[in-house]
Order: sequence, then C-alpha cells, then structure tokens
Amino acid sequence: MTEVGCNKALKANIVTDKESRPWFIDGRTGVTANYGDLLADLNRKPASLHPLCQPESTQDALREIAKAIAFGEEITLHDTDFGEREIEALGIKRSELNHTKPVNFPKAVNQSSLATAAAGNSSARIGLFTSGSTGLPKLVWQKISNLARAVKVSPRHAEAVWALAYNPTHVAAIQVYLQALANGCPIVDVYGLGREQVLAALERHHVTHLSATPSFFRLLLPADRPLHSVKSVTLGGESADARLLAKLGELFPNARMHNVYASTEAGTLLVADGDVFAIAPGMEDRVVVRAGRLSVHQSLLGEFTGGAMIGDWYDTGDVVEVVSEQPLRFRIVARERDWVNVGGSKVNPHEVEAMLSEHPGVGQVRVFGRRNSVMGHILCAEILARPPAPTEAEIRAFLAERLQPYKIPRMIRFVDNLATTRTGKASRTDG
Repeated sequence: MTEVGCNKALKANIVTDKESRPWFIDGRTGVTANYGDLLADLNRKPASLHPLCQPESTQDALREIAKAIAFGEEITLHDTDFGEREIEALGIKRSELNHTKPVNFPKAVNQSSLATAAAGNSSARIGLFTSGSTGLPKLVWQKISNLARAVKVSPRHAEAVWALAYNPTHVAAIQVYLQALANGCPIVDVYGLGREQVLAALERHHVTHLSATPSFFRLLLPADRPLHSVKSVTLGGESADARLLAKLGELFPNARMHNVYASTEAGTLLVADGDVFAIAPGMEDRVVVRAGRLSVHQSLLGEFTGGAMIGDWYDTGDVVEVVSEQPLRFRIVARERDWVNVGGSKVNPHEVEAMLSEHPGVGQVRVFGRRNSVMGHILCAEILARPPAPTEAEIRAFLAERLQPYKIPRMIRFVDNLATTRTGKASRTDG
C-alpha cells in the first residue's frame, strides 16, 4: 500500500473508532447508542427536526438538540410535565408540539463538524424554560455560543465519561451535553433514577464526571462504598454546605470538587473549587455585586422578556457575602426569594438546612415557608431520616443549642421523599 493509501486507511480507522464510541447510555437498562448511530440519524434524508420539542425520553431530547446544533436551527424544549394550564398560559398549541419540520442542510454531518458546532461554532438557538419556581415558566432564547461558554476541548477532556443527572430540557443538562459532544464523550443518563440505580450506573459505566444539584448528591449518601472512577464532581443550582462536600469526598475519593454558578438567563458564569467565587478575567465589568446582590450585564444574557432589568443590568436576585473587595471574591448566600419572613425576621432556609444536616439522623432535608395569618409565614422542615431515626423532640433540642428561636421550624415532618423543582433543586414552596 502506498503512503497516501496508508494515511487514508489510518484516518478511516480513527473516524471509525470515534463513531463506535458510545454516545448515549441508558443508566437504567444499559442500552447503548454510539456516535455512528447519532450521525446516521443526523444524515438521514430528508433532514428534519422538531422545532417545538416535548421529548418522550432523554435520548429523544439529546438527539433533537444535536440536530439543531448541527443544522444551525432553532428549537424550543418543552418539559414533559407541563400541565394543560401551563401549556395554555404559555400560548403553546399542543397540536404543534413535536411536529416535523423539513431542513435544507445539504452537507453531511461528521464527528468533527458536530464537535465543532457543540463547542460554540453554531448559529443554532435553543429556547429553554425557567423552572417557574415563582410563577409561570419564562422562555429564554440562548445562542449556542453562550451555552458553550464553559466548554473545554482537549485530548484529556475527550477521555471523560459524563453522567447526566439533570432534566434534559433545562440549561444545566444542555451545558453538560455540549461538553460531552464537543469531545466525543459518552453520556450516561441517570436522570430520575433512584439512589441504588444511580450508584450502580456510575460504577458499571466507569463514569468520570458528574454534575448535579446538591439535592441530587444528598440522594446518594451515605457513602456505603467509594466510587473511584469519578474524577470530577460539580455542584450547581443550590448552596452546598461543608458537611455535604466532606461526605461527597468520602463517596468520590478521587474527585476534585467544583461549584458552578449558572442560570437559564445567563448560562454558566462562575466556577470555583470551593464555595468562594471570583470573577473570571475579562468579565469584571460585566458581573458585579451591587447592594449585596449579583448583577449581570445584558451582553451575557440570552433573550427573554420580563425579569429584573435595571438599565443594561439583570438583577439575579442572588444575595452574596463579599469575602474580599480586591480582588472581588464572594459566596452565594441564597436567592432572595428563598428567604422566609417569620414575624418580621428573615430566615435563610439554606442555613437551617445546613444545621439540620449536621444531625447524624438526618439524611436529606427541605426547609420552606408556609403562609400564616398571624406570623405572615411559619418555617417548616421535612426530613428524610436515616437509622436510627431521631424523634421530633431530639431534632428540636439539637437546633435549640445552635440556632436562634425564630430560625427553628414550627412544623417538622418526617417524610419518605422530598419535593423538588423541575431543575432538581429543593422546592421552597408549600406542597
């Protein structure tokens, strides 16, 4: 064989090897689709996609997102649990959901072009709905370049095996997916699985990277056995206390811990190894702290209507604790809307949850406010206990030694599961 022929054969083998690598793995069943399967779907003629996508599964969602990215098209992702009232209030016609749109895309999509597009070089836009935790979900249009802001591409990153623990129609899931696509990495779907199923999937498929909310990570505790394959753990969406990080260190002894600050409106903005954030070089004039709250310049935002815009600045509603002024370093304390007004005193539910989590009999906990005609709100706590389960009296005595009286929940219930939002965060609403 000639040198030219050898080079062509070598390149063909490299492409084949990449396409044979798993793209999607169902964490529940182990059923696998590889990158060759995905590329075959993208290159099927006539090309098409679902511009108003309400996926039946995580795999369906990821396939449609890949189409939009590769073709440079617009797609809106709708939650599968949108009720009829929400669909009507959002102006969505159910008859238009998942209708097929032909796409004129004459070029063949290959592994390289898909990876390049996923790294931010795509004209696609994705419509994402916020969690709607304070009312009706809000539609935000994001460019791929915004969503891929934190994507890193290298041979080292290409060795990763990612677990997807987020709702596939939400921004955090898209960002994990873009990181995997840009490097040709497998995605192991563990969204919605129970503790034992998640741990089994992480171990079976040798997952190296896991990104999720603190509520999800608490689900995995206590650490019965260490998972050595996991090299990187990223927490986002909620506050993570030191006790949780310590326990995760026992479960994932080889993992580096990261905290990420992101939102549907802005994508990923901040990354920290601990709980103290610093603004990345070049962004100091676009991410600022004003009156103890985090504000983001409109140049970093997606397109949406409504929201707390003050001139060119978006008020995130996140209360921060400044650690140092020069350089600016700060902690995210809580969302202002999460605070509970108890008889004129504001209580941060994250603080109460962190204290409750220090009790050895508390596995997971949710603290929230309930309307009350006398106090305005009363503080409530729901606890998933671990054996030996404590009594309510023991919990109250434990808190009385550590918190001011108004921060101790008036109502304490032991439950079998905790309410979360669509994005996997602990719900702060009653019910």
